[in-house]
Amino acid sequence: MSVPRRVLMVRLSAIGDVVNTLPAVALLRRAWPDVFLGFVVEDRARDVIVDHPLIDRVYVFPRRHWRSLLRSIDPRDWLRLGREVRAYVRALRADHYDAVLDEQGNLKGAVHALASGAPRRIGFARGHDYELNHLLSTEQVTPPAERPHRVDKFVSLLGALGVEGAQRDYVLPADAAARAHTVQYLTDQGLVPGGFVVVHPGTSDHGAEKRWPAESFAALARLVRAELALPVLVTWGPGEEELAQGVCGLADGAARPGPRTGSLLELAELLRCAAVFVSADTGPMHLAVAAGVRCVALFGPKDPAVYGPYGAGHVVIRPAGGDTRTGMSRIPPEQVLAAVADQVRRA
Repeated sequence: MSVPRRVLMVRLSAIGDVVNTLPAVALLRRAWPDVFLGFVVEDRARDVIVDHPLIDRVYVFPRRHWRSLLRSIDPRDWLRLGREVRAYVRALRADHYDAVLDEQGNLKGAVHALASGAPRRIGFARGHDYELNHLLSTEQVTPPAERPHRVDKFVSLLGALGVEGAQRDYVLPADAAARAHTVQYLTDQGLVPGGFVVVHPGTSDHGAEKRWPAESFAALARLVRAELALPVLVTWGPGEEELAQGVCGLADGAARPGPRTGSLLELAELLRCAAVFVSADTGPMHLAVAAGVRCVALFGPKDPAVYGPYGAGHVVIRPAGGDTRTGMSRIPPEQVLAAVADQVRRA
């Protein structure tokens, strides 16, 4: 099989899924050091792809900006949108890709694959895609299992290019400013790397049923202080500050809110310094895995074998019995504390 000179990878969202394409990026680069590798990503997940050391070109799909132009009632905004879309497509085609790997697997991904002009459009087989994505690809790949972990599913597309391997490495872009910001924050707070626990109570708005109650996070913080004598930091993303403050307020001084992080890489640097990370099924959990932090992941409706923290060294806790779609409150803080304590000892 001939080695393509230029390969484009498409994974637009969500944050956790973009993070979980990084092992595929590393595997492709390891197999073909000289290939020109492009990557298409949405604006909200751009931080883990822009300036990535293994990627040659990044195309940021400005989804939020274009949506605002499309919803505008001013015809000038529609004309502006048309000009920007044309320029975006021209930029994709200008690099003359030989093959595109559609890791998105839905209509949005297929449109980007088509827009690239690549003669080979490699996507997932029917039943492993959405919105009839497979009809628009030239080659379809069946993942190695019926319900593989997302990391392994994304890696499976490389097989169409003759690239295989068991190694799964997460590589994040280096950000010296983010690291310096984290060091200064820890110094100001009197925290030392490996000497605190991070909890993240938020999830995406459309995944509220995946959340562990704020009261449970607060109870966990009190137990961590009493049993492990470790400070607890509550991290938060856009729109989640009130939730984080609420957990801290219920924790009776056992938890403090984390800093406002200006990027996903700032959050990753903070997580890298934690002894343990605790959250429900959310993007920052996958970011913590990529940063090399031991996780205690609380799972309800989603299958952790598919969406859980990837690799060894992590713990998954699910509600005991009953309907996992509505049972997150049935996970007792004492059970989570036991997992955290074990992870602290291992770390």
